Amino acid sequence: MPYIIYVVIENGDPYPVAYNTYVAAVAAVKLKHKEEIDEELRWLEDNPGQHGCNDVDVPEAASSISRLYIEKGIHIEIHRLPVV
Repeated sequence: MPYIIYVVIENGDPYPVAYNTYVAAVAAVKLKHKEEIDEELRWLEDNPGQHGCNDVDVPEAASSISRLYIEKGIHIEIHRLPVV
């Protein structure tokens, strides 16, 4: 079985490191965008019943690319790649 790595691509630009698990890759995205995510959580607390724009708690896709979104047009892909 090949070793798998995860590469985060944000609006076409890769993060400078690869991750050994999907969970670690998502955690890196959440850490980088903590301010935007926290801001939206505060807004949701003040506006019950509304829906947020951030979509970061996405399960790993069956295909090799999982897609996340941070408000303000930040599109993120997490690519699952085998190491050969």
